[in-house]
Amino acid sequence: MKSSVQVLFVLLVSQLFTWGCSQGNQGAQPGAVKTDSDRASTANQDNRFYVVSNKQAANSVVGWRQNEGGEFELFGEFRTGGQGTGPYEVPDLKRDLNHPLANGDDPLISANALMASDDGRYAAVVNPGDGTVSLMGIAADGTMAPLSIAKASDRFPLSLDVHGDMVAVASLGMDNGKGSIALYRIFDNTLLPVAGSRRDLMARPSTIGFSADGEHVIVNELVTGKIKVYAVAGGTLSGEPTAEIDSPREADDRFQAIPVGWVSRDDGEQEIILMSEARFLTPDFKLREGNGEVVQAPAFSWQTGSVSSYSLSDDGRRLQLISADVLTGDEVEGGELANCWVALSADGNTLFAVNALSSSLSSFSVGESGAVQLKELLAFKDDSEERFLSDITLNHDGTLLYQLVGNQGQVIIFDVSGDGELKMRQVVSGLPEYGSYGLLSN
Repeated sequence: MKSSVQVLFVLLVSQLFTWGCSQGNQGAQPGAVKTDSDRASTANQDNRFYVVSNKQAANSVVGWRQNEGGEFELFGEFRTGGQGTGPYEVPDLKRDLNHPLANGDDPLISANALMASDDGRYAAVVNPGDGTVSLMGIAADGTMAPLSIAKASDRFPLSLDVHGDMVAVASLGMDNGKGSIALYRIFDNTLLPVAGSRRDLMARPSTIGFSADGEHVIVNELVTGKIKVYAVAGGTLSGEPTAEIDSPREADDRFQAIPVGWVSRDDGEQEIILMSEARFLTPDFKLREGNGEVVQAPAFSWQTGSVSSYSLSDDGRRLQLISADVLTGDEVEGGELANCWVALSADGNTLFAVNALSSSLSSFSVGESGAVQLKELLAFKDDSEERFLSDITLNHDGTLLYQLVGNQGQVIIFDVSGDGELKMRQVVSGLPEYGSYGLLSN
């Protein structure tokens, strides 16, 4: 992207775009499908899930567990040792309840802000308030306790992933044109920065994750729409990306793709990457005026969101587009809006997409090759369109789906049938009304 266009975009985002789409863990995939939930399995296999409160004075992780009657109950709040930003969105940290782009429902615009280790002993969480990352110990009963805290590579840590004893973190600088990634290592219950591993993106990252084999790190960029791959070798990151690709825009009048959450499926010789795409910005990186079409943001209007899929070669040197700009609707205008998070079914064949501004979930079929096709436009829909649906995850066997509501301090729990149909089971409270992020399931 040319520097002049990038500067224009940065200025626009800094003033108007901090509300966008936040972080969301991608769901419970056993076997070859790589997500936080299967990595968070513990000896105690009762259904539990966790959300980060983002409290300013003392950030915390809030946990719910399923009781014998099948209902979920809040069972604990566990301080991280770091600080959150409360109802303020990074990087501006300004709030205007009457302005939908600064109302606090989406503090990070990322996914994977709360992740667990492969063995379920640890959870890692970002603390955007004081620019730190916390390592939490997870007990057999699901309770957590802070073990260690480390400084992020930039001012606002947004997203992380854990593979073995390695932790990858993506952070935002003081404005939307700055950002970096870095590695950390878990040793003796301590989170240690890997010296010399910081890589400057010169752009705002969104979501970071390891490849299934842990030999590569994948990160997408909110500002540029690029997806980049770095090798993990010799305990550090390659100096430059081993592969990168731009998000697709299929026509000249198609809005820019804003990639946020993604999930991957390991198919052996290649890894399939399934990417959410919110279509907020016009081709010239502006916001389009609206006439009340969007309940949560009546002053603006957007094009239909989308999903794209990619294949990553085993050596991490080839990132290839499979399906481009598959709509959350029938047309580029008038469909479901702001697909910012995705979650994959237990068998890896159904992708759930969160349409934040339409208060809905869409489902997609994922073929053997990684090709994506719309399956059910409205797997769930709140007709009021007042709920800002944000982070999403599935439980360990894919039979329950958890959906964070970023502007109501709630989590909606769905039963998931074998063919991917959703049925609302319960709505739980216990979070601040605005500002919470992250979802982790055991």
